[in-house]
Amino acid sequence: MVRKIPLAFALCTLLTAAPQAFASFDMEDCKWSDDSCLLKGTPTFNPENDSRDNLLRLLSQEKSFTLPVQSMPADITRSRDFYFAYHPQWDQAAPPPAAAPASAADSPLSRQMAELNIGADEININDAELENRHVSNNAGSVSAFFAALLADSTLTAEQRQALAQARTGMLSGATREQIESSLATFPADSPAHSYTNYLAAAASFYAGDYASAERDFTQLATSDRPWLAETAQYMLMRTALNKSSQNSVGEYGDFNIAKINREDATQAQTLAQAYLQRFPQGLYADSARSMLRRINWYLQAWPQLAGLYEQTLQQSADAQQLREIVIEYDNVFGMQFFEGPVVEAFPDAPLVSYIELLRALRLNSDYKLTLTQEQLDASKPVFEQSQKLPLWRDLQLNLWQATGNYAAIIQAVTPAQKLAAHDTLAFSEQVLYGEALMGQKNWSAARDFWQQLLKLSQDNEQQQYVQAKLAATLVYSGDVEAVFAPESAVTNLRLRSQVLKTQATPELLRQQAVHGPNNEERTIALHTLLVRDLTENRFGDWLKDKKLASEIAPPVIGEAFNDVNLSTFDWNGDTAQAGYTCSSLNDTVTVLSKKADDAHALNCLGEFFRTTQTHVDLWKNSAGNDVLESAISRKEPFGQFDRQSYYQQIITSPTAEVEDKSFALYRAIMCYAPSGANECGGEEVDKLQRKGWFTQLKTQYPGSPWAQKLKYYW
Repeated sequence: MVRKIPLAFALCTLLTAAPQAFASFDMEDCKWSDDSCLLKGTPTFNPENDSRDNLLRLLSQEKSFTLPVQSMPADITRSRDFYFAYHPQWDQAAPPPAAAPASAADSPLSRQMAELNIGADEININDAELENRHVSNNAGSVSAFFAALLADSTLTAEQRQALAQARTGMLSGATREQIESSLATFPADSPAHSYTNYLAAAASFYAGDYASAERDFTQLATSDRPWLAETAQYMLMRTALNKSSQNSVGEYGDFNIAKINREDATQAQTLAQAYLQRFPQGLYADSARSMLRRINWYLQAWPQLAGLYEQTLQQSADAQQLREIVIEYDNVFGMQFFEGPVVEAFPDAPLVSYIELLRALRLNSDYKLTLTQEQLDASKPVFEQSQKLPLWRDLQLNLWQATGNYAAIIQAVTPAQKLAAHDTLAFSEQVLYGEALMGQKNWSAARDFWQQLLKLSQDNEQQQYVQAKLAATLVYSGDVEAVFAPESAVTNLRLRSQVLKTQATPELLRQQAVHGPNNEERTIALHTLLVRDLTENRFGDWLKDKKLASEIAPPVIGEAFNDVNLSTFDWNGDTAQAGYTCSSLNDTVTVLSKKADDAHALNCLGEFFRTTQTHVDLWKNSAGNDVLESAISRKEPFGQFDRQSYYQQIITSPTAEVEDKSFALYRAIMCYAPSGANECGGEEVDKLQRKGWFTQLKTQYPGSPWAQKLKYYW
């Protein structure tokens, strides 16, 4: 039996290898097609999600496929790794073990070669480098040809071997003339001659001589050899399709769909339909259907293409196949509408229409919606007729959300009493209800709603997402302490960490440093507290708070917590600027606790911050926290050092020693080296001021090492 999968698969890759001009949100990110790249959007149908995420969730839900989502940490109270964005560690994931290579001797092609008396040294296979029309000149199509030869009882053994050798020669680029010459001894009316004609036609096709290929395949399509007739009929379609795009190269070597020859593409469409009508279950039926998508793409027949994609997506046999089709869809269809979203529904494609209309609810570059209420209303009949009205309802709720019509959402949605485990649409509707309460600033109702939804949800992703909503609601309502209450439903350490760093009072930080649920949270709280003690000049508190480290045994360390490494406070002064001696941070702060304007200690505190860059780091865990990021945003974040203020204080001090004042002038100027941007924190001073510092250092302290060391100001 002739295998049809290799050739069909190879031809499908023609479509998936289309120019990847667009992927909805692939920037500084893993490749969506990689197995290690998991879904990174929110577990809802959301306009801001990558459209591929939305589409995969929608289709997987209908087909009960398992989604490629991030795994839940063993203990979410100790991990900050669960969030809704790209995870850099995904790129470091070890690839799955490769399947053991099949024994070459046992492959169908090897068995065919043995039967045809073809030696291994006569065949040159390198499928990996094939592209464009040559993609089908591969091992699979060679095997298919060999199978046809072996199945044809009218051929002699010598004819089969000669034809097989001619086919292997085509793998190495044999020309039509070379093939015809090597097989010239076959009688003109023999079946073997028909196979020769097929090889000649195929050679013309691979050489780009489409006129000769079309002529020869047309004659072969009526052959009395069944394989030749079917394959020639199929190749007629491919010939017309390749002919249509032969001049579609843009100025920079890119594919330019505007240069497609529509007459040839239309002919390819007619031929594909003719093949499917003649061979509905044929060897190349799957490939022909795939090619119809490409043809409609070339013809820019978007409604028809949407319908074809809808069929293909729904016919996916498994999660991997679905993912491959989603990628193809985004490259071909999504690309077309990335900058100009669809605003009307396609009659044969309600699912595709939903995904595209959802995209149209994303704010454009002018921060405006593309989809209007009138356009959404006009799309409703498509969803009604396909019995997909819940999808349209979701679009309506999202439109109300985007336009601030929170009252309409609250009136339309009833809080759930139960929630299915993986019903993304139902969950999305509940989320919109909660967001509407937040939009109305009805914080107490929103808090109660999120807490109830958290109890109903049976899904890890949903639960972490709701936790972010709940944490944001508590912050907005001014009830930060509730996030850290013993019965708090916010258990995700990433969310709690961000709130501690941005919202907690010193008293709350001390509480969590001692009574936090684990060493991870206690470390975060104490690091934040100690940084804030220093940056807010509470030097006496710092000396007492530092002793709280004894409550954490041991403090957490390692890359995942390198933003809160408590060992930074053990600074001994050795890394201070050469030529300027500093004691340990502990001794420095002890001096400042007694004399807050001590010039030498202030310079050394500046050296601590300069050499360690210690601060409350908000960047490390800022991605994927949903609305919590807006809730915790502060104009002046806590825990950011301001070395410049120390230097300015010393420069104007009437009691500062020459050594300390000259060093402060040097360091104040160096704050702007070499780019002119301030790297010391605090408000930037103008260049005239910096020039004044330079002049002061050079004229008042010309003998100081710092005046001699400094050549420029910035």
